[in-house]
Amino acid sequence: MAIAFIFDCGATNLRTIAINDAGKILSAHHLPNNTQTGAESAEFHIWDIDEIWGKLLCCAKKTLAELSDEQRQDIVGISVTTFGVDGALFDKDGYQLYPIISWKCPRTLPIMNNLANYIDVEKLYQRNGVGHYSFNTLFKLLWLKQHQPEIYAKASSFMFISSILTYRLTGIQSTDRTMAGTSMMTNIEQDDWDSEVLTLLGLTKQHFPPMKSAGEVIGGLKTELAAELGLNADIPVISCGHDTQFAIFGSGADYNQPVLSSGTWEILMARTQQAKPEWQFAQHGLTIEFDSQAGYFNPGVQWVASGIMEWLGKRFFADVAGTDAYYRTMIEEAKAIPAGANGVKLIGNFDGTTEQMGSIVGLSMHTQRGEIYRAGLEYMAHRLKNGLELLQKVGNFNAESLICVGGGSKNALWNQIRADVLNCPIDVVDFPETTVLGAAMFTFFGAVQFDSPLAAQQAMKPSVTRVEPSENSQYYG
Repeated sequence: MAIAFIFDCGATNLRTIAINDAGKILSAHHLPNNTQTGAESAEFHIWDIDEIWGKLLCCAKKTLAELSDEQRQDIVGISVTTFGVDGALFDKDGYQLYPIISWKCPRTLPIMNNLANYIDVEKLYQRNGVGHYSFNTLFKLLWLKQHQPEIYAKASSFMFISSILTYRLTGIQSTDRTMAGTSMMTNIEQDDWDSEVLTLLGLTKQHFPPMKSAGEVIGGLKTELAAELGLNADIPVISCGHDTQFAIFGSGADYNQPVLSSGTWEILMARTQQAKPEWQFAQHGLTIEFDSQAGYFNPGVQWVASGIMEWLGKRFFADVAGTDAYYRTMIEEAKAIPAGANGVKLIGNFDGTTEQMGSIVGLSMHTQRGEIYRAGLEYMAHRLKNGLELLQKVGNFNAESLICVGGGSKNALWNQIRADVLNCPIDVVDFPETTVLGAAMFTFFGAVQFDSPLAAQQAMKPSVTRVEPSENSQYYG
């Protein structure tokens, strides 16, 4: 039976997973991921790619050690999936010139706020469809151009994190199409880099390695790395890229089917054959990215989710944080609280990506921490409701149900609150790593195990558990 080996670089966890062509995970290991402090300020956040690579190799060796010799021989393809926008500049010798600026880093906020001084922001949005978030790749490159001009001038190429990792696997530079679609630097109609943006950056198309669609072979695994891992050197490394696209595909979603990927960020997207950005939707956070399949698109909205819930948890449930009882305690205490959290509400913006701040209201000396946690879940569900209403308007469809994947889908109370607030069934995918499943589908296609990605999707499609709205939906309605 054919096996795919997936490197999953998440913002919270780094994983390697071995999965077969029936969609069964055979082995997996993870280690925590974390940002480092930037050299210029204690407020700056960077990713240490050497640390990430070292942890991924450690995970890979442990994952492979649990496979039999025969199973290791059955590995037909390797791929990498990760979060979007973040990447780094390289010189002509392939040396990384500056650390990867994290999406968590506030340094790009002034750049975003002053973008209109450089380019017509309305026309830019109409060309690329990417919402204006301070972490966008465009803002990072503009910051480097302004604050690190000597380093910037030495740049021969730019690669996103997924491509940096496949570069280490193969020695070949490439650009994942799905990652490029998160950058704010592409043109939807041309399905390519945006010439006006490149002019603004002082870059050319030659600064970006060849674009690869999901399922395309980048190159073979390096001989020395194959020996270190105990694998065949001729295993192809196959392009995947942005984790959201593969979570959507791995969920089994068809076109015009809304999918919520709930993790550090919640990203609500649908797969469409057409996408036309309208400026009126930009203020609501609408973004349009390239789909996992070339020629298609993913309109969507996003907001920080588990990141905020973890912030609440660590402050109000510090006594159980880091223990096996952590999530169970939070959920049980919140479950005991009625709909509406006894008047406790979260309002505003807590994600730290804009200058807008958030507040917790309805507090008194009698407020219980379970009320605050439930209020956080309800806050997130209402953000989802607003996002779905926008997506339906943009995509001109009415959702009969919503697919939910990711780590946040494992919280049964959260799923029920979502169903109640939306007054709509939630189909929770019964698979722990939907992003990995989607990446595996394209890996098997690239390794010629299936005739098409859709054939892989049908063969490996996960089952779902439906959560119907409860009587609490009347309260939220």
